[in-house]
Amino acid sequence: MVPLSAYVNPSEQLVAHGCSIGAYHAVNITFRHPGLFKRVVGLSGRYDLTQPVGTYPDLFEGHYDTDIYFHMPNHFVPNLEDPELLAKFRSLEITLAVGEADYFCDSNRRISQALWDKGVSHTFDIWPGTAHKACYWRSMVERYF
Repeated sequence: MVPLSAYVNPSEQLVAHGCSIGAYHAVNITFRHPGLFKRVVGLSGRYDLTQPVGTYPDLFEGHYDTDIYFHMPNHFVPNLEDPELLAKFRSLEITLAVGEADYFCDSNRRISQALWDKGVSHTFDIWPGTAHKACYWRSMVERYF
């Protein structure tokens, strides 16, 4: 998709954005390829799909390997040490938002703390209630875009 996007729109301002599982995908692809993106906005995301949370199961049913590790931002970000990779992270505009009662709030807190621990500036907002519905996401999009 990235080459197609560059062909259709040659701007160097590639942005990844998503809500819920889409937020996971947006953050995951941006964090795995930080040099390709300018900005990422994750709304109500779950950044560790290996942990059951509320009514959401471990999506891998206990299976774990390096592929899963490198696709779980809450797993690999705390261990980042490469100065070049961290510089790319620090150049990103990162926005994370989640509801205070959302099952995924703790996952957002963990990724936010991991980013701060690595010196990666970002916006992390906690909204009232669960905020895990389209009506909230529309308000979030208006605020962050």
